Amino acid sequence: MPSEPPTPAESATGVARSREESEPAPGPRRRHRLVLVLDVVVGAVVVATATALMLSHQSSRNAETPAVGPSGAWIVGLAEIPRTTDPKERDRQVADLRQRVPGASLIDSDTWASLPPDAWVVRAPGEFADGFEALAYCGRLGSDECTARYLSHDEDDQDYVCEAAPAPDPDACRHPGDRTESSPR
Repeated sequence: MPSEPPTPAESATGVARSREESEPAPGPRRRHRLVLVLDVVVGAVVVATATALMLSHQSSRNAETPAVGPSGAWIVGLAEIPRTTDPKERDRQVADLRQRVPGASLIDSDTWASLPPDAWVVRAPGEFADGFEALAYCGRLGSDECTARYLSHDEDDQDYVCEAAPAPDPDACRHPGDRTESSPR
């Protein structure tokens, strides 16, 4: 390959380089840097995607789970749907209940120690001072099938289930932490 004549500056310094020698060739170092940058970018995209998916799954799971303080709260359980129920059937049952009780939500019972395990609990909106207040809400709905439950993270609270029939049990309808009329709500 014929080389070009040296420029006056190159002649003065005595250094003559071909055009190919003056341009850096993509060598192993440059390729390594490119691969490293691509690895970092792909890794960041994977981490960002995984984080977004995890957060969206967590928020959708918690979207219908009430925030209950350390003392717990009374809720109205409209239905318990076994975990083994087909999701389409579960969703149909929840939709039917929401027709009767707007704002009804689905709770994963496994996230609350006071609820029966391996079930979805459909609850009415709101929290109540005690089981009697929750049963009064059921009465206003015209339903004797709903149950007042104490919702907490304490396994010892599983016995606080207040049912209308045959008659509410005062011991099951009031938790020691229940609010009284003289205490602030």
